[in-house]
Amino acid sequence: MNIQLLYWGLFSLMLGLALSLPLAAVHYQNSPRWTSLFTNPRKLKSAHLDFFTQAFAAAFVYVIEFAVQKAFPAHVVIPLLFGTVCNPLLLLLEATPLHREGLGKPFYRLLKAVSPVSLLLAWLSIAWIVLPASMAVGWAAFVLLGLWLMGSYRKR
Repeated sequence: MNIQLLYWGLFSLMLGLALSLPLAAVHYQNSPRWTSLFTNPRKLKSAHLDFFTQAFAAAFVYVIEFAVQKAFPAHVVIPLLFGTVCNPLLLLLEATPLHREGLGKPFYRLLKAVSPVSLLLAWLSIAWIVLPASMAVGWAAFVLLGLWLMGSYRKR
């Protein structure tokens, strides 16, 4: 089993817990120190919740590995762990002005391009490995339909 899933899941959970402090300072106290750093409280709350969600997802993948008695390959686990931490980090960057200026801007753009795709491919691989063939094909068709709809919507 990939114990790294539990390590990074716990890391993500701890980041979510740590974000509860500035979240309370911004939402309930309107602390000038914190509101000047976190200019978008909605994105701060989203990052806080997404760290918890990603921690649950990493633990869920560990449980799936345990259930099927097979460790997932590194080309599945590494993108999953990357996206587990970097996807909520995107929301955290959007809560601050850092994503619009300086070194934060190219870092934010790189993460925005790579992190969601890595999570999608990791989950697609997990579904392909674990699900019965009929369900995996149905899920892949659903994803392709969604991509096709997004592509046709952008053309308008």
